[in-house]
Amino acid sequence: MLISYPIVGENLVQTVRYTSPEQSANKGFVWINQTQYFEDVPPQIWNFHLGGYQICQKWLQERIGCSLSNNEIQQYQRLVLILKEIIELMIAIEAAIHHSQLNNCKIFENLQIIIAEQLGIEPKQISLASKFIDNLGADSLDMIEMFIFLEKAFNIQINHEVAQEISTVEKLVNYICQNLAS
Repeated sequence: MLISYPIVGENLVQTVRYTSPEQSANKGFVWINQTQYFEDVPPQIWNFHLGGYQICQKWLQERIGCSLSNNEIQQYQRLVLILKEIIELMIAIEAAIHHSQLNNCKIFENLQIIIAEQLGIEPKQISLASKFIDNLGADSLDMIEMFIFLEKAFNIQINHEVAQEISTVEKLVNYICQNLAS
């Protein structure tokens, strides 16, 4: 992505406005005066806010009445590229979280069936907050048998120390998700 600054002039920042791609031949323009602009700035970058500030706009507004140096022009171009990378990272993080949540849901649904069969109860009785002993009526032998079954079903290891820490269905889901990923 190349953010160009095509018009030579005095680089005086007089007004800061944005022309969206729909209004300007599929290129987003960030105008600093009547004739000069930064070209190819996507709307999502121009509209990106952090801490209540619209960063691309604020950077330029702080320079109203001043002429941009070549170094400042390059800084603004880098700023736009950095914001693009930040937006891409945020999208990737959102996708990873969504994927993780989907995996957790699938594992929970599988565990509901397994736990219900192991303990002789209905799957709908099992929630993430369910405590194996207090809510689901499991005893220590039930837990050992269930962990042995889960080790085989998910191809994971649940050592004795870990098993003692898993008191709720949610802790079990999290443990399985973490160990399936590694």
